[in-house]
Amino acid sequence: MFDTPLREAHLRVLDRLAGHRADAARQAEAARGADDRRAAVTGTRELETAPWGVTADGSDAACEIVLDYGELEAEYAAIRRGTALFDRVDRVVVELRGTDAVDLVDRLVTNAVAKATSAIVAAFLLERTGRIVSDLRVIRLEGRLLLEMDRTDAAAVAAAVDRVVFTEDCTIEDASAVQHRLDALGPEAPATIEHLVGRSIGAGEAAEATIDGVPVVVFALDPERGGDLDVPGIGIVAPTAEVERVWNAIIERPAPGRRPVRAIGWNAFNIARIEAGTPLFHLDFGPDALPHETGLIAKRVDFRKGCYPGQEVVARMESRAGGRGRRRVVGLRLDGAALPVAGGQVFDAEGGIADQVGVVTSSTVSPMRGAASIAFATVRASHVDPGTRVLVNADGGSEPATVTGLDLELELAPDAGTSAEESSS
Repeated sequence: MFDTPLREAHLRVLDRLAGHRADAARQAEAARGADDRRAAVTGTRELETAPWGVTADGSDAACEIVLDYGELEAEYAAIRRGTALFDRVDRVVVELRGTDAVDLVDRLVTNAVAKATSAIVAAFLLERTGRIVSDLRVIRLEGRLLLEMDRTDAAAVAAAVDRVVFTEDCTIEDASAVQHRLDALGPEAPATIEHLVGRSIGAGEAAEATIDGVPVVVFALDPERGGDLDVPGIGIVAPTAEVERVWNAIIERPAPGRRPVRAIGWNAFNIARIEAGTPLFHLDFGPDALPHETGLIAKRVDFRKGCYPGQEVVARMESRAGGRGRRRVVGLRLDGAALPVAGGQVFDAEGGIADQVGVVTSSTVSPMRGAASIAFATVRASHVDPGTRVLVNADGGSEPATVTGLDLELELAPDAGTSAEESSS
């Protein structure tokens, strides 16, 4: 299992927050008077983490990801109002160098790279059967490419590229052990990174720079090019041996006049990415999925470009009415406050538990939608139309819900007087 090089930095975050709580408790005690001695919860130096992914042989998790630092509401608020710094131990890069690297990748992935006007391109890498090997970002720099992806995909992606290199000028390095990923997220994040690197990073841009003397790659995280959230953000790639120095610089030196930078964990990030309508590979769809089943076809596939592995399957599905496959990732809005969990069953509204039509893949309570319970689910093609009514296993019962697009906005069914199955036929 890969262990984050930032473990001590995370523990220092806990220490700092515990110190703040202790100071607040002392001030409150002084205000109440010496006779009113209430216990103050100051926290412990225990990092809350969860396993992420699996190794090639399936015997262990690929890494552990920080869940939170004990102040989830404040972490989420940093995403929405300030700068949130997230240790992306779950993300890695594979580096390609050589004069043929761009052309080679362009022939491998589903989106146009060679003719792209942006330095960042979100795309799928597919098997010849059309199944997904990786959902990745291609980051173009001077003289090299970075393929940025889930940690569990690095070996498969490097091998897929290596298989098509014959006489081409292209070298491949799996940099998952020597380069580390961070995300600075939130409306003030671009200003703070600009303050540190000495230049702005606009939408679709990537650059090589330094932070506190450490060479880094910084790139924009905008939703149209593979960003996971609906707020501005900057991705950072730094040498593993020096990433703690970069982390400390970002935490300690926000742009003048901006809010303090706050470290966040997966829990706050996950709320915001579900609210943003972003399904994730290995969570909401997996290697058995086809591009049309992910809900991301418009952002990951260019139907005007040349051949790539799996293109025939993608083109054949697109030629069908609406490009509809057997299933698709959709949004769900529950009628009540019950919250489903990943793996919860989804049923036809009329058929009930005798007619399962899908399964929940992610869920959260959405602050941006008045604490509504929202979720992603993979459902049968008969139930993908926005407005379709379903039942969802949640909190020990079957709760009514409405199918939405990935924007999670409610719409009326195509014919409110018909059943869910009839309205989608």
